[in-house]
Amino acid sequence: MTLLDQYLKAVAAQLPKDARDDIVAELRDMILTRFEAKEEELGRPLTDGEQEAILREVGHPLAVAGRYHTGANHLIGPELYPYFLFAVKIGLAALIVITLLASAIQVLVGELSLSEGIGHAFSNIVSGGITLIGFAAIAGFIIERQPEKPKFLREWRVKDLHLFEFAAFDTEALERSFKEGQKGKSMSVTMGFKSSSPAANALGAAMGLTVLLLWWTGVLPIADLRPGAGSWVMDGIDYGAILTSIVEVAFWPILAYLAARIGLELFRAWRPGARRVAALGQLTLALVRLGGLLWLWSYSPLSPVIHVDSMQALIDGARRMADGHFSLATLLTLIGLFMMIETVGNILGSAWRLATPARAETAKA
Repeated sequence: MTLLDQYLKAVAAQLPKDARDDIVAELRDMILTRFEAKEEELGRPLTDGEQEAILREVGHPLAVAGRYHTGANHLIGPELYPYFLFAVKIGLAALIVITLLASAIQVLVGELSLSEGIGHAFSNIVSGGITLIGFAAIAGFIIERQPEKPKFLREWRVKDLHLFEFAAFDTEALERSFKEGQKGKSMSVTMGFKSSSPAANALGAAMGLTVLLLWWTGVLPIADLRPGAGSWVMDGIDYGAILTSIVEVAFWPILAYLAARIGLELFRAWRPGARRVAALGQLTLALVRLGGLLWLWSYSPLSPVIHVDSMQALIDGARRMADGHFSLATLLTLIGLFMMIETVGNILGSAWRLATPARAETAKA
């Protein structure tokens, strides 16, 4: 077998069967023409080394076969890449917040020293980030090879183009604020993150919720704070045991809730104009979330720790924290109350959007 035959055989192995013979014949003619031209120039037959040099000029068999490939020749194409990058940014941001919070709790309860907490946080951010980017790349790979591109790529709208400005540092606004400060005017410094579109917000929420879902299922073991792990005692309260008890009861309901939230956010990104359908989904999930928070407040293993009988008791606890007497129980109580207030606000807002005629919403938008 000649060098040319070996080369063409390697190329043919990478080509689609229906076009293989025609492409190989075309390549053979082209390469033989090069061989003949070089032989005429030298006045003698080519050596194996000279033939191999010409074959290298033609290109590696994988690269040559790729030129004839009719499908996607890239992992994530230029159309999908901004969405991939956006999802990765949101996912990494959520990962960093959760990891730092988990490490801070472990340091507070004395499970880790400060230096160990920093080391664990850095290690988990790196390993978790690689995992997230891998998941995003797999999703992009699958989407890129669908026979029909997703609707958000085919039927994009001008008002959704803020997606490509997400996390772009607004230097003009910062410079303008600085000049106003020099002139003695009130200096309102915006840290420069431009607002994004409803579709972008929905994609970002879906990515952040995916990070929570992966953490909850243990795929992202963030600082050993995944459900059911460890024993964290503070002020005589074993929060690790409480978390384990909660997980035994609520693991699957929370998993289903997170999956439903992710599905709703993806629907919002896919159909940003379907406001009333999205509002119905948001209202339903907000009611479910409120029920879960009420269970956590009144009936869960955490209830004896966070439940307060009067507003005065809550105010007294907040004052002690303001005076420097940190209490994780009081902090969790405040967080639980704020989450309930925020959830009630979501319920009212979703109910209003659901009751508002679609025409009025469109006019507002």
